[in-house]
Amino acid sequence: MAGIRRETAGGVATLTLDRPPRNALTTALADELVDALGRCRRDKTVRAIVLTGAADAFSAGADLAAGPTAIRDLIDHDHLGRTPDGYREPAGRVTAALAALPVPVVAAINGDAVGGGATIPLAADVRFAADDARFAFPFTRLGVCPEGGSTYLLPWLVGPGVAADWLLSGRLVDAREALAAGLVSRLLPRGEVLDAAQSWAAGVAQRTSPAAVAVTRSLLAGATSPEQARTAESTAIADLARGADCAEGVGAFLEQRLPRFAVRSTSAAAEEKISAR
Repeated sequence: MAGIRRETAGGVATLTLDRPPRNALTTALADELVDALGRCRRDKTVRAIVLTGAADAFSAGADLAAGPTAIRDLIDHDHLGRTPDGYREPAGRVTAALAALPVPVVAAINGDAVGGGATIPLAADVRFAADDARFAFPFTRLGVCPEGGSTYLLPWLVGPGVAADWLLSGRLVDAREALAAGLVSRLLPRGEVLDAAQSWAAGVAQRTSPAAVAVTRSLLAGATSPEQARTAESTAIADLARGADCAEGVGAFLEQRLPRFAVRSTSAAAEEKISAR
């Protein structure tokens, strides 16, 4: 059955977009992904998340098989997107769910990533890609505008000039150009992308403090200037240094062993602190 597959091992949850043949996005698939991310957020055993696609594509973006009115029909029938504050499209709901997580996400882009399939990974913390993957933000070619928060996230990753090139033209971007621009941090043969992403995530799960990771992710997302970053970091490090995880981390380093950190907090206070990002 098409949908989101979840596999969890060693503190790493792997979420796979599985909608043959090219993992095209529907509102149902996007909302299933939002639900899966919410479950990971509430599961204190999950320390990192890998997001990937089934078969030979990450995601081909919106399913346009219905014809010329496909995008309009998707929006007209997207009842979950109607909120008191206005309409929130499916990719925007996914990237909001990614931003609300207390754990890092690595996108294992195993093949082409187009439209929503390209915007959703922008909200991941790290992106690994197949060396033959292609990226495209073809919204203007389809008579619409970018979504998923991409007009903020993409310039933040690749710079405003490159983002304008890609978003305004809607052209194809190959893997090497994506790497050079900073969209992805590693290129690997297609068959090695998922293993590399899971290995990175396992390192986070095994060797880092859940509290320190959550705070660091919050600091990265909230930085607005060098002085603001210095102030926020000073407050956070003084707080973390008094915690048990700091003593355990230093002890493990000195004893040359794996640390035994406390399980990830799911308390209301912790959630509120993370959600303030």
